[in-house]
Amino acid sequence: MNQSRAEKIHEMLERLRTMDTDIQGTAVATNEGLVIASSLAANLDEERLSAICAAAATVTCRTAEEFDKGEPTEVHIKAPKGYILIMRSGASSLLVAITHHGANLGLILLDMRRVAREIASVLEQ
Repeated sequence: MNQSRAEKIHEMLERLRTMDTDIQGTAVATNEGLVIASSLAANLDEERLSAICAAAATVTCRTAEEFDKGEPTEVHIKAPKGYILIMRSGASSLLVAITHHGANLGLILLDMRRVAREIASVLEQ
């Protein structure tokens, strides 16, 4: 049986959460904030997360362009209770991860970059 693109991406997100236990949730959203797939803890709303992160990515893009820094590929938000990481996964989507405080960002970002490339490949099919 063939899997849909959303199912393939969902499996990638589940694998990312399994690899990095500090990740509370992951999602892939369009640049407009629509949910493509998610793997979230019960207390996180996929639609709200996708919409807010897309808005943050848009503002970050405008800021970087205003200061002639080019198009950003990642946004890292550090807060007292953890991190929100937003990363481009192709031209039209974002990979988002929510982490616990004290998460190993180096490993998480390394894994996210790899998964973001895989997601981009699936979405471009």
